[in-house]
Amino acid sequence: TSIYRNKPYTITGATLVFKCKVIIGNGADEYGVRGYNTAYDAETGDQKWRFFTVPGDPAKPYENEALARAAKTWDPSNKYWEAGGGGTVWDSITFDPDLNLMYIGTGNGSPWSRAKRSPGGGDNLFLASIVAINPDTGKYVWHYQETPGDNWDYTSTQPMILADIKIAGKPRKVILHAPKNGFFFVIDRANGKFISAKNFVDVNWATGYDEKGFPIETAIARSPDKSYDSIPGPLGAHNWHPMSFSPKTGLVYLPAQNIPLSLMDNKNWKMNDMTLGVPGSNQGWNTAMFINATPPTSKPFGRLLAWDPVKQKEAWRVEHVSPWNGGTLATAGNLVFQGTAEGRFIAFNASTGEKLWESPTGTGVIAAPSTYMVDGKQYVSIAVGWGGSYGLAQRATEKIGPGTVYTFAAGGKTPLPEFAQYKLNALLAGVAYDPKNVPEGQGLYVASCVLCHGVPGVDRGGNIPNLGYSQTEVINNLEAYVFGGAAKERGMPDFTGKLKPEDIAKLKAFIQGVPDSIRPKK
Repeated sequence: TSIYRNKPYTITGATLVFKCKVIIGNGADEYGVRGYNTAYDAETGDQKWRFFTVPGDPAKPYENEALARAAKTWDPSNKYWEAGGGGTVWDSITFDPDLNLMYIGTGNGSPWSRAKRSPGGGDNLFLASIVAINPDTGKYVWHYQETPGDNWDYTSTQPMILADIKIAGKPRKVILHAPKNGFFFVIDRANGKFISAKNFVDVNWATGYDEKGFPIETAIARSPDKSYDSIPGPLGAHNWHPMSFSPKTGLVYLPAQNIPLSLMDNKNWKMNDMTLGVPGSNQGWNTAMFINATPPTSKPFGRLLAWDPVKQKEAWRVEHVSPWNGGTLATAGNLVFQGTAEGRFIAFNASTGEKLWESPTGTGVIAAPSTYMVDGKQYVSIAVGWGGSYGLAQRATEKIGPGTVYTFAAGGKTPLPEFAQYKLNALLAGVAYDPKNVPEGQGLYVASCVLCHGVPGVDRGGNIPNLGYSQTEVINNLEAYVFGGAAKERGMPDFTGKLKPEDIAKLKAFIQGVPDSIRPKK
């Protein structure tokens, strides 16, 4: 589906199939790409249409009038198209057959920093927006931008709910949406008109939205010269984990969270340049930001939130052990099901939040459950498995298990399997190093390794091992893993040409130096 063969696009979202068309978007905003989604004939695979979410090179004709208008909201002085612009459609796509409208949620800017992406400012359409498209022609119908001039990785790709609810006593066809930016939106899905927005977690980038649907930004929201807490952080107040709506209670059940990070503009950023201490910059990440240049002060949390979209008010909440919990399922039996990061599958009373039942799952859960009937009997199934971007380097349980589908029913008697436990090795010891190499080793490690492996000996490790608990011989032979692609089949990049042989001693110094600094003194 990629037209830019030299660009590192990814696909993480599921397809949507309707009206004999298969709809798919793509991801990889941080890698410097231009967002679009495409419709294919479901029987032949022929392309029916393609919709770009951000304008391309202004020296070339724009693909449609909507993009020509969108281009006026971008400053071309820094050649934004060379960094892609972003706006990928990596998750939420949905369809209203009554209105014959398809809705897409678009991603963040590439790079994150608007100061680098569009120095003159501007809303940078159609980043961080919901866009309605005619599914027959692929033509633009309307848009609502939830985060104008995105500067914080506040995607609008989070799952949408199409609902018919009464507002001020009148029935409205609406989109209910809780994107990364921490506000819950109610939008008229026929015309894209803003109805209301209210923050469902603490935020510090805006105080609210005005009556026209524009955010009222705070003074620190675009602080280019100093590091500031981004609340919510770039992993969002709500990420891709699905939320659900119960017409019976009128409530939305939302996996809310905060994963603290601080941000600061990197004024010297250049496309694909490795910058010491900038996470992922030696892996092709292009944020144009320093991340955690100062330690963030906000607290992490994960919670199940019941939200009233009419009153724009919290009804109840349940606090969880960790962020990055699973999606939710609301049933007609007044239940809400959710799996958690620490490995529990729980049923709650949808009206009150009271816990009614739970089962262990053997590992963390990030997916949403589903329910179905077979021969008159109702079942609830959940796909269990830890992962996602946060799950690479973090976990919330010592239980570990393979990807598994568990199915539950009233009266079920099949026993659960035995669950394995993580066997945490002792802190790394015995790697010789020069302490003078630790500072530069830290910069190299953050640029090359931290997104997947976490901080050695400090983070717990997730789907990928924490190197601070590795065996000594592994780190002593680090070059065998870093160069040549020996572990490429397991997802480890080959850093040949990205790191130098003399960098290995510096990396070893940091990987061993951190465990040495936190090891309990005898």
